Amino acid sequence: MIRRLTVILLLAATARGQSAPASPQTFDELSAKASQAYEANRPEEAAELFSRAVKLRPDWAQGWWAIGMIEYQRDRYPECRDALARMVKLDTSAAPGFALLGLCEFRTKQYDASFQHLKKAHMLVPVTQPGGPLLDIADYHLAQLLNQQGAFEVSQEMFMRIARRVHNNTEMMFAAGLPALRMPIFPSDVAAEQRDVVTMAGKAFWDLATQSPEEADVDFKALVTKYPKFPSVHYFYGTYLAAHYPEQCIPEFLQELGITPDSVPARVQLSLRYVLEDNLDEALKSAREAVALSPDSVGAQLALAKALRARGDNEGALKAFLAAERLDPVSPSIRLLIVNTYRALDRIEEMRREMAEYERLKAEQGTWP
Repeated sequence: MIRRLTVILLLAATARGQSAPASPQTFDELSAKASQAYEANRPEEAAELFSRAVKLRPDWAQGWWAIGMIEYQRDRYPECRDALARMVKLDTSAAPGFALLGLCEFRTKQYDASFQHLKKAHMLVPVTQPGGPLLDIADYHLAQLLNQQGAFEVSQEMFMRIARRVHNNTEMMFAAGLPALRMPIFPSDVAAEQRDVVTMAGKAFWDLATQSPEEADVDFKALVTKYPKFPSVHYFYGTYLAAHYPEQCIPEFLQELGITPDSVPARVQLSLRYVLEDNLDEALKSAREAVALSPDSVGAQLALAKALRARGDNEGALKAFLAAERLDPVSPSIRLLIVNTYRALDRIEEMRREMAEYERLKAEQGTWP
């Protein structure tokens, strides 16, 4: 998929590079011959010529980009990584550079570095502008890393965006089943006996993003019918119902608790639903159970805060919101909840401070889900 992009990108890169005067004869000749070698499908020669060109002009970002793409195509990921690390230092706004660097690091299993660079690439592309196939591939790997970290909801949001852009891709569809079932592993690590349930969950998720609600509903019912005891199947179905048929979701979350008694996410969802139904005693009970099971769960702290707020206990809600903020200090949405709670408590100075932080984080987060 990346191969199809490279000829045009390499030609554009060398054309831009020729306009900058630095040893013009030698540099122009090398960059032109490098492009010719690449067009003629002579990658070794092209890489050698581009390497000679960047030695003459080390600040030629497009040359490092060209080397990186050639090495990626040759499955020489450490060499690709090193070239692109030079490139992004020279051009800190190059989303494709950060994307390909992150993909190289993914291949070399440098997952922390890969996450940071893929996230950077994602945030450099405005939501209103399609990033193109390379950025879609980068987002796909970013979604996998988010899932592996246990950030299931953010991973699903990423997969939802990918599905709406890519539409038909069975590999990506399969991978989307993992955050849907809250399985923090890579697709290659799925056991043979679990591939079918992951496939079915992925199809339900993908159809939810790309097909009619009726088709997605069929997928979910088939999944629950075939795998009624598999962990997180009822939870996944319950989240779908909560969004589309909210009055039907509580039994699914309760069934999930019957299969996974220590499920914090199921309790969080129950608490949020009970708040909406004004069943505040049950909302508070579920939220407190979730916090007791996992005090470091942002979702549990937020559910507790919302249940307390609904009961009119703004002081208690503020304490839980602040706990959530400590666990996730870069979330703009949590800051906004704290702003509203300070307003309700008439604590104006603190409200203004949090509003400033909210606005700063909102600007920094940009296109992040």
